[in-house]
Amino acid sequence: MRDTSSEPRVAFNNSSSYSYAYITNSYFNALYSVLSDSNTLALAIQNGTEFSNSNQIEVIAKLGQALSIGYLALVFDKVWISDENGAVEGAEGDGASTYAEAMTFALTKLDEAIAIAQTNGVSVPEAWLPNNGGNSSQFIAFMNSMGARMQVNNARNLTEKGATDWNKVLTYANNGLTSDLEIFMDDVTWYDLIPKTYLVFPGWAQVDMRIISMMDPSMPDYWTDDITVIPESSYGAGVDARLATDYGYLSAQSFRPDRGIYHFSNYRYSRYDSYITNWVENVVEFSAAENDMYKAEAMANSGNVAGAAAIINAGTRTTRGGLANVATDLTAVKAAIFHERMVEFSFTGMGLGFFEMRKENLLQAGTLLHFPVPGQALESIPADGYTFGGSEGIAGEDYSNGGWR
Repeated sequence: MRDTSSEPRVAFNNSSSYSYAYITNSYFNALYSVLSDSNTLALAIQNGTEFSNSNQIEVIAKLGQALSIGYLALVFDKVWISDENGAVEGAEGDGASTYAEAMTFALTKLDEAIAIAQTNGVSVPEAWLPNNGGNSSQFIAFMNSMGARMQVNNARNLTEKGATDWNKVLTYANNGLTSDLEIFMDDVTWYDLIPKTYLVFPGWAQVDMRIISMMDPSMPDYWTDDITVIPESSYGAGVDARLATDYGYLSAQSFRPDRGIYHFSNYRYSRYDSYITNWVENVVEFSAAENDMYKAEAMANSGNVAGAAAIINAGTRTTRGGLANVATDLTAVKAAIFHERMVEFSFTGMGLGFFEMRKENLLQAGTLLHFPVPGQALESIPADGYTFGGSEGIAGEDYSNGGWR
């Protein structure tokens, strides 16, 4: 976190000898492991292997292909695609595909999984998705919501956001979750380390002042040298009510100032304090509010601003945030969607805040827009090493040349 959040931004160390190279390398390898297993299942189905519920296995295989390839596309600049029929040659050299090509492939697999599940009423056992997440209707809704999430968040900049197939996003969202998908965490098989533990545990992480300022405009949006303590919010009129319910005030800093006081904040995320105390309870894995915002964004970008505003005003902006209704105005609607993504559900899924800032050209200048293929993987090809961030890569495509400040 410290290396990628330094100011000014610097190039990501993509050497295999980097002390923390295992982080991106492990994630990269884990997704390909899921893809390999999914391809094996899909091939078994294709070859006529008998299962007690072949439709269920085929859905799981195609869903595994979709999610592994989709998340590789979201996080890395290129992806090596394969399925039960073998490798798929892409346009990036060494057999790799662009993240755009990879996402198209992933969504095709997802659509196939959804179609099979709908036609055959496929569900999955409670052990696979605890707390009734695997019943047929909820499972299909979850897959649709994942389609909306992956398609919207794959854009690297505003130009790519503008090219999004909003009709397809709306179809996914209209068939997506209408209630939160929660997982029962038993602290043995099911537990959530990131983001619901490491990013919320007292003393481990804090909420960027930019978010606090969004909720309470009287707060500064950046911690500067002349600030010693920022008082707690008055939680008065015009302040997002979630600042009091989901965020905890900090009167002192636990971070070392020599590592950058721009990391300082007067709030941490406290909504999961019950979870990090009890460890055994339901937590939200995919919120209905997230799906609602994909629906609203698709409508707004398709000309139905009034419909988008209606969804926002019936949702968490008012029910939990206590904020005034948003006007039927495109700029106001887009700002309200952005606000909900930053405040309401950014901690429910990996990278949601980053993806949103990325597609809006709001990441600070020099921030990488995606990770390079890990150095260890490049060495195994072998292929030349490369990286992004700072001034490495193509401006606006590999690293941010925009920024919110």
